[in-house]
Amino acid sequence: MKKYEHTSPTSVQDAVKLLSAQNARACAGGTDLIGIMKEGLLPTDRLVDLKTIKGLDYIKEDGGELKIGALTKLSTIAASDVVNTKAPALAEAAARVASPQIRNMGTLGGNMAQKVRCWYFREFERADCYKRNGNYCYAILGLSDLHAIFDGAACFAVQPSDTSTALSALGATVVINGKDGERNVAIDDFYIGPDVDYLRETVLAQDDIITEVRIPASALGRPSVFIKAAPRKTIDFARASVAVLIDANPVGSIRLTLGAVAPTPHRAKDAEDFLKGKSLSADNIAQAATLAVKNAKPLATNGYKVDLVQGLVRQALTRLAS
Repeated sequence: MKKYEHTSPTSVQDAVKLLSAQNARACAGGTDLIGIMKEGLLPTDRLVDLKTIKGLDYIKEDGGELKIGALTKLSTIAASDVVNTKAPALAEAAARVASPQIRNMGTLGGNMAQKVRCWYFREFERADCYKRNGNYCYAILGLSDLHAIFDGAACFAVQPSDTSTALSALGATVVINGKDGERNVAIDDFYIGPDVDYLRETVLAQDDIITEVRIPASALGRPSVFIKAAPRKTIDFARASVAVLIDANPVGSIRLTLGAVAPTPHRAKDAEDFLKGKSLSADNIAQAATLAVKNAKPLATNGYKVDLVQGLVRQALTRLAS
């Protein structure tokens, strides 16, 4: 890894200014960024260490919303009584990220903003990959076990963030600070798919940072669940995950999001529409699970994700029905 400048801002405004330099990168826990830098996938001349900014690690209820600072550690979120009570899907997602060591380092903002996962993208020799400004996707004709079954375009890499899946189901808002001040972005608008821009994953500009995540009052205290399937439970990235929020049983409103199966958190809207106004009976759950994969288009070696997603949806809805 080449030499780079390390900076330690003391305010959000200072961080934004420092990030305006060429090849400047924001770093929170660094659990994903440092690896990418070592692999030579993200040219970095300046590292802006956000951990030196005080006041961005908190969990609080304010104005009816649950507000979580972007520098809040994943382990803190997983252990929080408030999050477990008010937004259990997020607590479960945070608890399932990687290992205890990673959760003690990783932050909510960093987990949300991490790069997509694809073993071809992360292999330095694959310089002609679309994600690296090339004109080829190796997953289309190669091994696609980890790749997208929804919404793939030029690129079939998946968004691996467990917390983003839960936050999508919870209808969260992301607070972003940049050169033009603060703006709020709905979680489902925060991520960018390859059909829009295959070189970017989020709406964040280089000099933007996430400062807060807000979960609306309408989601707090309602039944929600997050389930993840991974080869070695929490240590591995998900092969697929699901997060669901409902208001009651029978269902009046529902948000059902799939993770690790698309370049962005994927709302299963056909399943949501089907369940509105219905009870979570075994038959309805089975039908919803089928509808959740209605538009799936697996590649050569990831067809197993279709069955996996259906099983996870059935598990999640069955838990909420009990």
